[in-house]
Amino acid sequence: MAEVLKADQAGMKKAAEIVRSGGIVVLPTLTIYVLVCDAMNKDALEKLRRIRKSPADKPITIVMDKSRIDEFAVLDDRQRRIIDLFSPSPVSMYVQKKADTPLDSAAAGSDALVVYFQDSPVRDLYEESGLILAITSSNLKGLPDAMNIQEAVAYFGDEVDLYLDGGPAGGSNPSPHIGIRVRPVRSRREAVHFPFSKILEILARHGLE
Repeated sequence: MAEVLKADQAGMKKAAEIVRSGGIVVLPTLTIYVLVCDAMNKDALEKLRRIRKSPADKPITIVMDKSRIDEFAVLDDRQRRIIDLFSPSPVSMYVQKKADTPLDSAAAGSDALVVYFQDSPVRDLYEESGLILAITSSNLKGLPDAMNIQEAVAYFGDEVDLYLDGGPAGGSNPSPHIGIRVRPVRSRREAVHFPFSKILEILARHGLE
């Protein structure tokens, strides 16, 4: 059985070692539990899709600090201002991917990257590992998201290399997704805990759309 550790500093150090070596870990966000691996490791991405029963052409959300997004995406000033507003936050954003980047496998043929950065254990792992991460909800395709570590273990068992237990999930929804390549910004996925109406209010206060 894969090891289950607390989502504390020691657990995070072990998780960072695992993702650097090409493994997959489960850890909590502000809401649900998620699967995480190195976003530039093609083998790890293929395993993540396989164990979750996700299609090979499904793009996977990328976790990286906003200061690095320019390396992999084509951004204008408006998009940079929007990213400044929502990084960190629970919001995932669609940006225009540059051609031939090390994140092509995560993008899975899409011309977009879905970027995300949140003050949660996901950020802790990002900083501890020094890697850009790929993240997806910890459930089998079509089944409910894992709301605690026991449900995640029931889904994946030994297919995952390490589980970090942060207690019951803080909510029942994955992050909202917005498309910032278009004007006005478009909702790509709604979330009860951070509705699109709230996102629009924040944008309007800063003269953005």
